[in-house]
Amino acid sequence: MKMTVLGTFTLFGALSMLSATALAQAESRPVGLSDTVYSTSLSALTALFVTAVILESAFAVIFNWRVFLSYFSASGVKTIVMVVVSLMVVYLLDLDIVASLVAAYKTPPGTATTVDSAAFAANVNQISGPTTSIITAMVLAGGSAGVNNLLTALGFRSNRETKIEPTPPEDEAWVAVKVKRVNAVGLVHVSVSKADLPTGEVHPSAIAGSVSFTRPSIGELLFRNVDRFPQNGGYVVKPNEVYRISVEGTDAKGHPIVRLGNRYFVFAPRAIVDFQVEI
Repeated sequence: MKMTVLGTFTLFGALSMLSATALAQAESRPVGLSDTVYSTSLSALTALFVTAVILESAFAVIFNWRVFLSYFSASGVKTIVMVVVSLMVVYLLDLDIVASLVAAYKTPPGTATTVDSAAFAANVNQISGPTTSIITAMVLAGGSAGVNNLLTALGFRSNRETKIEPTPPEDEAWVAVKVKRVNAVGLVHVSVSKADLPTGEVHPSAIAGSVSFTRPSIGELLFRNVDRFPQNGGYVVKPNEVYRISVEGTDAKGHPIVRLGNRYFVFAPRAIVDFQVEI
């Protein structure tokens, strides 16, 4: 009962066809593909792209919800949610695009331009199975950007963009402070401020990064870190300038506790630095 790419178009109709036109516009055909393979595989990829866009739009309201962002790490939980939802979509809608692609690429050379719907559906049903469905769901979970990468890799689109991993720009450095509570009670405050070195103080070397010898726990990857400032990402500072970082709290008797406050720090351009403090 797996849905062929032809059946998929009955779900998306004109939207898929318009998207196919947009995807193919001004793009060169992959070398060595016949008209049949090209049109059938592009239709399958277009259906996958449209589905990914719809899912992204539908779940944006949840992933951008303040409550969701307050409790969960978007980059951690979002992946799990999208994989589960994509598996449900693939199985409930019988949307096995990988099987359709394999069937299209296995079309014998010299096949007529017009695709025999019944024969193509039979080929897809023969190829389709748990493996192709899971792969389709994984690609779908990667979103429209993942489908676009697939289109580029297969030669349907030219590579006009280079993916850049999140790193600080040249004129910034990112700093974070993780606090382990030992004696402090109540709120712990973290202050980051520019400072002038006292006379005679040796200028500190610029810190380029930090090395941790422990892996983050699953909880730290999935949920927002309440013991970290900022909870996700880094606090922006200027490189090659002197800073003082102070972690301040009070103990059960009301006595102040201060950590890092008597030190000066300088950060290299594009540095990503994590401090771990017990207070």
